[in-house]
Amino acid sequence: MSSALTVIPARLGSTRFPRKVLARLAGRTLVEWCWRAAKAVRLGPVLVAVDSREVADEVRRFGGEAVMTPPSCPSGSDRVWLAARGRREEVIVNYQGDMPFLRASTLRAAVKALTTRTDISTAVIPLTDARRAADFNVVKAVRAEDGRCLYFSRAKVPHARDEGPQTLWEHLGIYVYRREALRRFVSLPPSRLENTEKLEQLRALEAGMTLRAAVVDERPVSVDVPADLTRASRLLLRGNA
Repeated sequence: MSSALTVIPARLGSTRFPRKVLARLAGRTLVEWCWRAAKAVRLGPVLVAVDSREVADEVRRFGGEAVMTPPSCPSGSDRVWLAARGRREEVIVNYQGDMPFLRASTLRAAVKALTTRTDISTAVIPLTDARRAADFNVVKAVRAEDGRCLYFSRAKVPHARDEGPQTLWEHLGIYVYRREALRRFVSLPPSRLENTEKLEQLRALEAGMTLRAAVVDERPVSVDVPADLTRASRLLLRGNA
């Protein structure tokens, strides 16, 4: 595959964890950790889509390239598109700014899943923990044998009517877009199922777009709330990050 553009949306005003991207972890800000992880994959250029001068200054301090986007962007995908629309790369990676230790192999698997008949690719991991399966904050993917994504839900799907083995997939918040697919996606209004589940990837499925998910073996540390930062620090101290 030719060079891909990776964009890290870094919004300062996170609802659950304000100023999260500037939170410090072992001497580095969270946005720097994410930038370093994205650069290590060596897919191509890495941009950080920011919404404040403060974050832009931090990105430039550690040697990254910041692109200013409006604070009013409705989603991270919109922010990624605004940063990428003036570029030429045909593949655009949305690297969430809250996964500081994502393995290169995980992101590469998601990129590889973007076949010629795929608009958007992502990644899933087998979901075997009953508590996580019942947690509405854990997004589940329904996946066909060939990797096509059929549905995403906060509920435990598919539902097994009878006793027996069942395969559940946990969705990881990584997205790889074809340029035209991202342009189309952000131009669409929020869909009915998207509003119901509060999952924007359902907008793409309802519009007839093809999503495909790679199966990976990593559940990345995701920093969503301040307590997650403490957990990430412990992982670093134990050498597990």
